[in-house]
Amino acid sequence: MGAVDIVPPASQALAAFHRLYPRILALVEERFGLELNRRAPELDRRQREIIEDSARRLGDTLKAVYSFSLFEYLEKETSWLVSVLESRGLGREWVDGILEAWTIGIQGIVEPRVAEELSRPLIRVRSLILRLGKSSMTTEESPGEDVEGYVGLALRGRRREAAEYALAYLKSGTDPGKIADDLLLPALHHIGLLWERNRISSSEEHLATEITRYVIHRLFDGLPATKSLPFSAFLACAPGEDHDIGIDLLASLLRSDGWSLVFIGRGAPYQDLIDGAASARPDVVILSVTLVSHLPAARALVFGLKAARPGVRIVLGGAAALAARKDLEPLVSGVAAGLAEGRRMALSLVGQHA
Repeated sequence: MGAVDIVPPASQALAAFHRLYPRILALVEERFGLELNRRAPELDRRQREIIEDSARRLGDTLKAVYSFSLFEYLEKETSWLVSVLESRGLGREWVDGILEAWTIGIQGIVEPRVAEELSRPLIRVRSLILRLGKSSMTTEESPGEDVEGYVGLALRGRRREAAEYALAYLKSGTDPGKIADDLLLPALHHIGLLWERNRISSSEEHLATEITRYVIHRLFDGLPATKSLPFSAFLACAPGEDHDIGIDLLASLLRSDGWSLVFIGRGAPYQDLIDGAASARPDVVILSVTLVSHLPAARALVFGLKAARPGVRIVLGGAAALAARKDLEPLVSGVAAGLAEGRRMALSLVGQHA
């Protein structure tokens, strides 16, 4: 699908959407719940759960899409939902139904003129669903023999063998950062694609992710501490963000470079992150946000950190941060595209103030 040529909703429309969101969500859930109950006999429990989750996920995504004018991402999200549902025996009419429910929810709660602005992207995306090829979000490509070898071990729960597989590259002289970029991150991407296509279960995806976390620690714990730098960093995911492997890898790289770290990872609520960063007083705060739906929480955290400690240097990373780079860059010290840039950016920031 091509980029959506849509004028972003005015600030009044955005404010109305956020203010009325609980009521809109309630109407969406009521309407969509009736449809699910009507068709319950033809759905199994897992199908129903993933449809309900998809409807909630779209609502969370809409909040970020409107706030950051990420209308092209709404197309990608819709295409991804089509792929996920079709691979589980559900027609794309379910995605159309989710979009319709949100359109009706907005039009049923929000004042008509404002509702028209907010509904426009949803109506446009609904019109594009019929043009989508089956499972069209991602192209079927081989991840490469090395990545496939690692993925096979991780999915079979072969934790020690997966670690040895990665350590073999380290023993051959490959830089740990390159192992992360060329093996571990592509492996996680491929595992996510396998789940999207319903070729592995959620438990298998979780198993492979946790094994990769173990592999990271094995990979970096064995590295000798060759130097010590007088710099410190505080690393965490944005509130609500569970995808923490990328920032875990960056923390491991910085630690191997000689940084002192406070690594929080995922799961910490907003105020705990504010208090933790204020207490640690790091040279750099590095935040990760992968899903677009967590962008509003990430932006709120940035404002909170800056209010608690004016002048704090903040680096954002992750796929969602890159998608909203234009809006986020004026608020922070930098938005990093990948591990290598995050590593360089952090050092550049402390170098300027050393």
